[in-house]
Amino acid sequence: MSYKVNVDFAPIYECVSSMTAFLSKQNHNTLDIGKLWVREVQDRFAPARLQQIRDTMKATDGFNLAPYIWNCPGERTVNGFLEWFDDLSTGQLYDIIAGLNLSVPSHLHELRIRTSEALREWDNQYFSKIDPAIIEGLAKEANFRRSTLAGNNDREVYEQATQGMRLYPNSLLKQVVLIPQFHARPFVNSVIFDEMIFTSYSCDIFPSELGRPTAELLRLTRALSDENRLYILRLLAGKEQTFTEIVREIKLSKSTVHYHLIALRAAGLVIVHYDQKNIRYSLRLEALNNLPQQIGTYIQD
Repeated sequence: MSYKVNVDFAPIYECVSSMTAFLSKQNHNTLDIGKLWVREVQDRFAPARLQQIRDTMKATDGFNLAPYIWNCPGERTVNGFLEWFDDLSTGQLYDIIAGLNLSVPSHLHELRIRTSEALREWDNQYFSKIDPAIIEGLAKEANFRRSTLAGNNDREVYEQATQGMRLYPNSLLKQVVLIPQFHARPFVNSVIFDEMIFTSYSCDIFPSELGRPTAELLRLTRALSDENRLYILRLLAGKEQTFTEIVREIKLSKSTVHYHLIALRAAGLVIVHYDQKNIRYSLRLEALNNLPQQIGTYIQD
């Protein structure tokens, strides 16, 4: 059993990702892009319009656009995709979802209308005005990641791109799509269907300021600066553990352990073993092995 890894990118992916990152208040403290970005974006919207977007996305929670973006045959700019998406018949909307063996919601037509309206508003007020270098950088990253697939093991490419997610084959899974993202850094997000998985992975587009450490080095050193995170790594060095087992051992709340695991995963210090039934964690030694060299290179350059 094996699965095929593909790399995909289009501006509409990042538009959706940026809006989701902004609306996910529980993640604002963890976003690399920072709370200042959240405030700056908020100032671009009239409060009533912003609340309307929030209400729409809450009402359409669980309706994921990734399969539609993947199947869009034409230009996948925000406007190009939405024009195609809006023109789909109800039958075509159903067929794309049904092809992934999903139960089809009865109000799919309404979900499409509301999602499209929210994305157009987000694009008009924010996304269409972002630095073009973000889109150019993500496209460049996608091309680079595609090149690594030639002659390499697909599973290894997936693990490298996601900084430690190890995806095991099964009898159903046929295809995995890697999508680089910028706004939602350092998160790695997956949309999982029986036969297909879409994984958005973090990508640093801009180099650090002259003389400043790279984002990768900062994530690594910050992840290691906390006593509880070091303890988690010690636990994971011995054997694979589930989230519940980590919580039980470390004796902290689930939300706190979740926060620590986000930091450790962002630094590439943890392998996430996923087989579509269970998720287990273990230490990713290669990140630690490179630490002295990274610090030495930065200090002496």
